[in-house]
Amino acid sequence: MPITARQFATRQTRPAFTLVELLVVMGVLAMLSSLVLVGLSSAAEQARANRTRSQVQKIHELLMPRWDEYRYRRVEASKSGDVRTRQASRVDKIREMMRIEMPDRMSDVIDAPVSLSSVPSLQLRYQRAVTNATGAANFTAAQSIWTSDHESSECLYMILASIQNGETNGLDFFKQSEIGDTDGDGVPEVLDGWGQPILFIRWPFGFPEIATSTTGERRNALSQMTDNSSPDPFDPLGVRGGRTQTAGTGIYDHFPLYPLIFSAGPNGIYNIQVDIGLDYSATTPPNNPYMEVAGTPPQRVGQVADDSGDELDNITNHVLVIAGNSQ
Repeated sequence: MPITARQFATRQTRPAFTLVELLVVMGVLAMLSSLVLVGLSSAAEQARANRTRSQVQKIHELLMPRWDEYRYRRVEASKSGDVRTRQASRVDKIREMMRIEMPDRMSDVIDAPVSLSSVPSLQLRYQRAVTNATGAANFTAAQSIWTSDHESSECLYMILASIQNGETNGLDFFKQSEIGDTDGDGVPEVLDGWGQPILFIRWPFGFPEIATSTTGERRNALSQMTDNSSPDPFDPLGVRGGRTQTAGTGIYDHFPLYPLIFSAGPNGIYNIQVDIGLDYSATTPPNNPYMEVAGTPPQRVGQVADDSGDELDNITNHVLVIAGNSQ
């Protein structure tokens, strides 16, 4: 039976999307995709931050037992001078052992002891580790290969490698992906969740301070561990200034210096001064944790490098840990 024109037109009509409708659907899909990507990116960033907090906290827990040991560590006795002179000699030796056994810079590993009569075994171990890592023939040759770019992170790696508890080594708590060599000198570093070296300062004397307007008292802005109303625990008799206070403030010139372990955080900027151009072995008295370079204000290891505020997203043990307790 022949098809009429009306029937033919009806058969040719099919349901379909218009161009506008297609564009609207594509726009909605694009918006939903961007929301999903933002959510995934935020989740990944949070995961990196959480991983870094866990790393910093674990490093703190590994280092603090060694730090505490120096309160009661036996050292070679000095047989000359009066009681005060012998006590000053003990303080100097304790500080030197801390400097050598918990190094945070190349000079700590390189410089020979000043107060001790013999080289501690750990210093020799660190020197062998650097020699082996760089592939040099000896430690003298290794010094020309080992760079200072991330020296404190490399020293931290060696300290962790030296911590032994039964069959467990300090490095056993870290994944292979958390160890790297970002400066290419062969000496390994401990890396945070963003692949940046986690830095270490043994004696962060200047970690960062702010002055109160009422008493002139200086308080730490980014640390919940540092308390300058307590004296230096390694100089209980005050023979090296450990009990000296600023008049009328109740603030000690030499207060407890807890090791600082810090990641640059999401922005990758540390903004903490790790070097002021002095070696601890060359200070007076030797290995002085409270060394500074004269200026206004004085330059101290651990202080904020500038006022950009880039350090505010740093992840540190001084915030994660309060008085030795994990937060």
